[in-house]
Amino acid sequence: MNWWPWSKREKRESGGDFSDAVVRLIEAQATGTAADASSTAAVEAASGALSRAFMSAMVDAETYAKQAITPVFLSQVGRDLIRHGDSMHVIDVDAMGQVALLPCSSWHFEGNAHPNTWTVRATVYGPSTSMTRHLPFSSVVFVKWGSTPGQPYIGTGPLLWASTTARLQAETERALADETGNAPLAQLIPVPQDGGDGGEDDPLKLLKADLARARGKAMLVETTAAGWGEGKQAAPTSDYKAARLGPQPHPVQATIRKETFGAVLAACGISESLFIDADGTAQREALRRWHMNVVMPLAHLLEYELTMKLETDVTLTFDKYPMDMVSRATTFQKYVAGGMPVVEAVKLSGVLVGDEE
Repeated sequence: MNWWPWSKREKRESGGDFSDAVVRLIEAQATGTAADASSTAAVEAASGALSRAFMSAMVDAETYAKQAITPVFLSQVGRDLIRHGDSMHVIDVDAMGQVALLPCSSWHFEGNAHPNTWTVRATVYGPSTSMTRHLPFSSVVFVKWGSTPGQPYIGTGPLLWASTTARLQAETERALADETGNAPLAQLIPVPQDGGDGGEDDPLKLLKADLARARGKAMLVETTAAGWGEGKQAAPTSDYKAARLGPQPHPVQATIRKETFGAVLAACGISESLFIDADGTAQREALRRWHMNVVMPLAHLLEYELTMKLETDVTLTFDKYPMDMVSRATTFQKYVAGGMPVVEAVKLSGVLVGDEE
């Protein structure tokens, strides 16, 4: 097992238009000119869902591998794939021979076009120290959402593939948050004059004090119809009629936020029916499609990577509820009733998907 560090090498930078675009986006976010798409509810909904789905997987592998493939590891991989587009863990073996998968905070690749030549300069963090090691590619578990042909060693996630949509959603939410957080919020009561800040010389001192401690109780106050002695021309149009001062976002912003919320989820392979007040049938179908089109393919990718790097067969098994087993069982029953052999009916209906046959 080739899991140990070897000689340190100098970092080699990679270029390309895609990298430049990513750098420009990071710089824009750092200077405050672009909203952070990863801080939106849509991204957390997608990453959290995949994280929890992976966390629930049952692991079938040799003991040393099974001990390393923990729910924490699986959860981190699921979250990283949505938020960052890739996930890397160093395969670490302690003095007792215990295998652990340590999450990397940063890494750099070196090598030619063939992955067998790749080496990785990976950094992992602890509570008080960090550790950087130069490792062969076989010593890390590396999973990607996707990548470009020019940079197969860099994972590209849905937030970058659909960066325009993610930016629109993030900018809309930031605009709404800014208006809500920065707009003054108050109840304005028109009176003939404002005497001050409630001090001894303030003619409204008693009224302000009563309002401060009213807390929903009924209060008796003097009329302002006479304008406090200055005549009706100085009086408000009605006694103490409060006017609200606060955020007033445009309705179009709310519409854009709602539409882009669903678009970002779609880019992550999830139907928004899972997160809105849809009927049970729509939610079950959304769950089934997401499980079959996102969770299972990515889990298969992770299984392959773990099998190759840990040098033992690794299988991840999930609960069958999202696979719509009722429909599959009905299909199986119809196949058998029509005269199809049981073994063939089992295979075609998929009722034993994920089980040993």
